[in-house]
Amino acid sequence: MPCRHHIWAVIVLLTSCASLFDRQTDFERGLTAYQNGQFREAATYFGSYHKKHPQSDSSLYYLFNCYSKLDDPDNQILTLEMLVNRDIKDLNVYLNLIVLCRKHANYDRLYATLLRVPQPLANDIDTRLILTRRLLAELISGASRQKLKTDPMVFCVSRDYLPLFPDGKVYAEDTLNLANLIVLLDRFIDPLYPRDLSPMKNISTKSYLYLPYMRLVNIGVMKLDPYLEPDRRASALVAAKALDVLATKGYID
Repeated sequence: MPCRHHIWAVIVLLTSCASLFDRQTDFERGLTAYQNGQFREAATYFGSYHKKHPQSDSSLYYLFNCYSKLDDPDNQILTLEMLVNRDIKDLNVYLNLIVLCRKHANYDRLYATLLRVPQPLANDIDTRLILTRRLLAELISGASRQKLKTDPMVFCVSRDYLPLFPDGKVYAEDTLNLANLIVLLDRFIDPLYPRDLSPMKNISTKSYLYLPYMRLVNIGVMKLDPYLEPDRRASALVAAKALDVLATKGYID
């Protein structure tokens, strides 16, 4: 009998060891499912692994790829935002998030994303993201407290945030330079005479831009740049930060 008990103990021990050796993490199961094209199952495993290991960036990248394969933009956006919250300085994370937010009319998240772009990526984002009248309208819509129920251009024109051209068109895809942006931002504030005036190298005190620019500088909407070049292409990130000041001060409802 003792010998028989000893044999059963060995069998139980060997069975336990085998189960330990065969044990896979949810990440490994996710990889297997992903490689087999089972993206819904893989997403479940990667999501489960990330909950247990919130410092794992790899699981989020794979999770994003799964939702891309499944054509699930809502979860794609949520996953990219989780990476942004991890302070990831990955240009593609921000570019993908911007593209998805614009494509699926998620303008509040688009606006919030541009406000969170880290400095090391700012130049690259500005190089790739052209500030058009439409993009400005999308950012204004994101900054607004109103729940958007129409096209951003229609919303902004109806609120007089953006003007129609004399021919009644909006020219949504027109690229904005700094002069255009200054004039458009100045529409949000009262046409008061600025408290402080500073000399500018490229903008004369007699220029139509001088007082609007000084007004924006005086209330903190734009930073003073004595060497500002009005014909230079406007920055989408600068526009987002300016709108954030305007929204905070109550100029955008």
